Amino acid sequence: MRVSTMNMYSSSLLSMQHLTSDVARVSQQMATGKSILRPSDDPIGAAKVVTTQRDLAATTQYLKNTESLSSSLDRAETYLSSMVNLQSRMREITIGANNGALSPEDRAAYAAELSELLESFVGVVNAKDDSGNYIFSGNETGTAPVGIDADGNYFYQGDDGHREVQISGSSWMTGNVTANEFLFSSDGTDILNQTKQFIDVLNDPSLSPGDPAFSQAADDMMQALDDSLASISSAINDIGGKQNALGLMQTSHNERMLFSQEVIGETEGLDYAQATAEFNLKLTTLKVTQQSFVQVSQLSLFNHM
Repeated sequence: MRVSTMNMYSSSLLSMQHLTSDVARVSQQMATGKSILRPSDDPIGAAKVVTTQRDLAATTQYLKNTESLSSSLDRAETYLSSMVNLQSRMREITIGANNGALSPEDRAAYAAELSELLESFVGVVNAKDDSGNYIFSGNETGTAPVGIDADGNYFYQGDDGHREVQISGSSWMTGNVTANEFLFSSDGTDILNQTKQFIDVLNDPSLSPGDPAFSQAADDMMQALDDSLASISSAINDIGGKQNALGLMQTSHNERMLFSQEVIGETEGLDYAQATAEFNLKLTTLKVTQQSFVQVSQLSLFNHM
């Protein structure tokens, strides 16, 4: 069988093209550190990487959600704890003011301090987050939770909406608590308006401990403090439970992310030693083929005449 010069030429050229492509592929693999550059390199492995990357992206988002939620709950807990501290002093004043030995001026001094505490209390309830949104207004984040009506009484002006945050593929968690829940939900007068009423009693020189009206106001104030403290403490405890759950969830997400990264690395990661050996072999073969091609391309009867 005779092999024409053209066939030899075409075969050598095709071989060089394949080898050049192989050298370029291995070179790119070594540059990226990946053995799978396109799905056709390893269809099963490529599909596994895509699926794992999708899972990794979702888990990363869930982790961000838990971190953001944890920060938000931390902020809410801080303000709720401040309310507890303010109420502690309000309780001391209520007990101290219910003393028959005090003069009207003494009770007025207590009233002045209680007014400052009430103002601070309202300020804490109307706190905002770093984005300027009111924390305890439900979904009405642009509206202060506590307002004052035409008669000077405090009222809740947010809504009862709760924001649900997805913290895993199948789990959601409430991310906020409303002032209506821990201030205005009890059967009695809320702590804000009750404090306002008690301040008026303390400023009334005609009323003193022992008078029925004074005693009733002091009792109502203590009851409002008890109710409010119970509600706020419940909210704090609820946040504590959520923080514990979030901590466990974050640990789980971090472990899952690490596992996904390992799977991706093992599936598409490049064995540099093997790749280097292949690269050197392909490159050497290419050089030999190029040299052969030069020889083949010079074959002609005229070269032997």
